[in-house]
Amino acid sequence: MERKEFLASLGIGAGSLILSCCLGGCSKSSNDDGGTPAPAPGNKVDFTFDTAADANLASRGWTVRNNVIIARSGTSYLAYEALCPHQGSGLTYDAANNSFPCSNTNAGHGSVFDNAGKKVAGPAARDLKKFQTALTGNNLRVFE
Repeated sequence: MERKEFLASLGIGAGSLILSCCLGGCSKSSNDDGGTPAPAPGNKVDFTFDTAADANLASRGWTVRNNVIIARSGTSYLAYEALCPHQGSGLTYDAANNSFPCSNTNAGHGSVFDNAGKKVAGPAARDLKKFQTALTGNNLRVFE
């Protein structure tokens, strides 16, 4: 192999590696089930989605969209920030207790919030930020 061929193949390999890293960074977030893009910092939350088309909402009674956890509670919907204020772990919804526990159950974690977003257990220093909801047919609007 000549020097020119070696440098050309090295350049193609490096370019492929850089491109794959860049494209990997554009993948969908694991805690966002779709809808409109998450708001930029400082922008208010305001999005609408079809509740009948959300598989997570249908199967487990809650979903995460645009960094907001949305749970069906009886005939209404609850919407709060989706990350625990303690150290940013994802929240889940416990329908049996109508509460939002932190997914991080390691020692020193495990905050739990009631259906009003108030902290009832754990190290979180504040309550959850609440969002308003409005249901029209199957379309749920979540907004500030």
